[in-house]
Amino acid sequence: MYRNRMLIDQQVGDVTGDGYPDVVSLIGSKPYPDSPLIDQVVLSIKDGQTSNEVSFSLPGSSGYNPTLYLGRFTDKNVKEILVRTDSGGSGGITYDFLYSYYQQNLRLLFDNESFTNAFTYKVNYLDYYQAEIRNETLDKTYIVSLLYKGQEYLAEIYNSDGKLKEPISGYVNPPGGVYPIDYQRDGIDELLVYQRVVGRYNADGLGVLSTPLQWRSDQFVPMYQTLCIY
Repeated sequence: MYRNRMLIDQQVGDVTGDGYPDVVSLIGSKPYPDSPLIDQVVLSIKDGQTSNEVSFSLPGSSGYNPTLYLGRFTDKNVKEILVRTDSGGSGGITYDFLYSYYQQNLRLLFDNESFTNAFTYKVNYLDYYQAEIRNETLDKTYIVSLLYKGQEYLAEIYNSDGKLKEPISGYVNPPGGVYPIDYQRDGIDELLVYQRVVGRYNADGLGVLSTPLQWRSDQFVPMYQTLCIY
């Protein structure tokens, strides 16, 4: 256990549903004084009515710039707890967890791994300077023109007749950003999830998938999905 425990972020809101504002904090350690890396992050909740305090260890608790956001995401009149952390890796992946502490029961509502595993993608290069990104789970296909990549890039993978020199596949990264946004303007936040689509290697970006998620019944479901080219 590191000695240099420190307050990382703190927000105030009713997360238990009893009508009293609670104090929600992220507390962590800096294993290296000259590094912004934060380790051993715990979620601390101080009950606004009783002043009792509880702490929970968090998965993905080592990273950069951990932050808290309290917002209403479900049909309950209570604030949920969104914890976001940058991994610091070259893929720009983030660790994002949404918790409910309604009636003092901690429940995980969203996490990156479950979201990633919920969708199956296939990314393949096609003849004539195109790539296909297929979300098999949603039965949705995107066709991307690769002409914007430039002649040098295209010459590496295509013959002069536009045919691929060899089959090439890519992949979709885990979420690289999860953002609360009230699409419906009804006081209930949705989650906007961004994922990079990459080609031959991680720096070979083909676009960014954006998937807004809305709470329905007892889970988050996609409202729609789009692919942006950059």
